[in-house]
Amino acid sequence: MLRRSEKNWMEHEDEAPKGFLDESPDNTAAQAATELRERVTKVEQQVLAQYTATAAYATLAQQGVETARAEARADLDRTQATIIGLLDRLRTELGNRIDGIEGRPSLPSTSLALDAASRLAAMEDRMNAMVSALESCVRDNILLRQQVDELLQRQMQQDGWLVSSGSASELSLR
Repeated sequence: MLRRSEKNWMEHEDEAPKGFLDESPDNTAAQAATELRERVTKVEQQVLAQYTATAAYATLAQQGVETARAEARADLDRTQATIIGLLDRLRTELGNRIDGIEGRPSLPSTSLALDAASRLAAMEDRMNAMVSALESCVRDNILLRQQVDELLQRQMQQDGWLVSSGSASELSLR
């Protein structure tokens, strides 16, 4: 730790603090105005530099927002395409199953060979096949609905949307 001696302390007390403008006798009002103008010009340049930097940051932020919007839109388009593809696939599979049921070879029949009981048994077999195809369709539909709901829920959470009571019809902004 440095200590000032009595002699040094006195020397520093004699010096008056230097003011904002020089107070020398040869300083005129014109010199003071010139010095003040130079300082104001420096301050103005610093303020303009800060403004330019702030404007550059605002421009970068706007570009970031636009990029995020474009990415969100692309995600939404991909999700929609996936859902449409799944629905088309389900429609095709159901069509194939129904066509398979309709295209089954029927029992050889002649009006004399088959009695009412055998025709009724054939009809029951066809009905059972249709019921099982329908049940399979319902199971697939439920599974697809769950997958679509999960995809929709995930997309909504990523985009900032919440489903308030579990159904997509009651949406609210987070």
